Amino acid sequence: MLLQQGNLDAGRPVKRIHAVNELRPVLGPWALLCLGVGAIIGAGIFIIPGPAAAQFAGPAIVFSFVIAAVGCGLSGLCYAELASMYPLAGSAYSYTSRAFGRLAGWVVGWLLILEYLFAAAIVTQGFASYAIGLLPIANSESHHVLISMLLSLTVVLVVTYLAVRGVEFSARVNSVIVVTKVTVILAVIFFGIRYVNPQHWSPFLPPNSGRWGEYGWSGVVRAAGIVFYAYLGFDIVSVSAQEARRPQRDVPLALLGSLVVCTLLFVPMMLVVTGLVDYHRLNVANPVAVALESAGGDLSWLVPVVRSGAMISMVSVLLVILMGQARIVYAMARDGLLPDALARLHTQWKTPAIATFAGASIATGLTVTIPISLLGQLVSVGVLSAFVAVALGVLVLRRRLPSAPRPFRTPLVPWVPLGAILVCGYMAIGLPALTWLRLGIWLLLGAIIYIAYGRHHYSAQAPLDAVEHLRTDAR
Repeated sequence: MLLQQGNLDAGRPVKRIHAVNELRPVLGPWALLCLGVGAIIGAGIFIIPGPAAAQFAGPAIVFSFVIAAVGCGLSGLCYAELASMYPLAGSAYSYTSRAFGRLAGWVVGWLLILEYLFAAAIVTQGFASYAIGLLPIANSESHHVLISMLLSLTVVLVVTYLAVRGVEFSARVNSVIVVTKVTVILAVIFFGIRYVNPQHWSPFLPPNSGRWGEYGWSGVVRAAGIVFYAYLGFDIVSVSAQEARRPQRDVPLALLGSLVVCTLLFVPMMLVVTGLVDYHRLNVANPVAVALESAGGDLSWLVPVVRSGAMISMVSVLLVILMGQARIVYAMARDGLLPDALARLHTQWKTPAIATFAGASIATGLTVTIPISLLGQLVSVGVLSAFVAVALGVLVLRRRLPSAPRPFRTPLVPWVPLGAILVCGYMAIGLPALTWLRLGIWLLLGAIIYIAYGRHHYSAQAPLDAVEHLRTDAR
């Protein structure tokens, strides 16, 4: 079945519409939930919160996660509505381009590309950091750098193959890994809580240093904007909507379910980690292992388990991120904003292989050139911007297309979308000024590509009101 042809930009040429089932609809509710959890539980709990606690929030990092969860919950309700209306690859890019036109779509899509590429680099760095702790190597910085590069390259190659191998196969691998890493997190909480030293929580909210964003409540807000990166899994569930068997039902359930599961794990996990060690010592790429090692011999047996679990976790996250990044690029290339080659699917496995390889190559380069703290801030600003765009999309489309079928409806409109905009916008504003400067440079690069290529080739595959609501029954 083909989508009806159409275009929001009057007078522009329209390409032949791709068949909706070019990407195979093979994912059920469990696989979608595991994709979300698989992307959220990884660097978002094993890496990023440590430096955020050490530099900005202290033990009050748990409040940062709560703020981030509120913003994600409100945004997730908005995502759920648009994903149920428009079950195609592209996520926030597709929603924004249909709601606001090609230029807004390009900006959001370009931000999503930043988000996924830099997230992949974070995860790759985290994998190498935890892996080095398990290897009997000399305590030499030069050795560590070389081995990190080799480990990073190896894991990217393996995961890229899995991502190209097919979404159904990748989803099975991811589901097994998700069960493994949830078990590791529960073990840290259960065994680590016995060795918590309450003195490490005093003061629970360190006083502000005199500069905005360094401890105090401003530090909590800044940390919330950084750990918001963890909830990238929201977007990945939405990105995979075209490959879901029942997207109108299962995508909203997976979006909201992944938020609940991960928040219930994140808060007690960070309470334990900050209770085991002085938060100043968590400014490392392997904070959970550092916290457990500080407890002494009683928890020494758990350290290699956590390192192994974190490594496995990173494989899962990297797999899901590369899958999501490739589908964003695929959707943009499908609409003509990027070269057609990036929209080509593997003849056997029906996955965007060229887009996957391109993203993996760039992410590998970022891994060895940009520090992890900077990567996390850039990812967060991309995620927050995309979430604001989705919430705006709900408001605009409720007005422009009030009678369009909505299998899932965001409750309390306009208050829920407005709440998402306010909370996510507030967290974004709290990020360091240099992050916004770097974002401006990224957007400038995107503007050059858009002017030189995208605006001359764009033709939306279908406006939102022309989309038929497909696959309401399992195929």
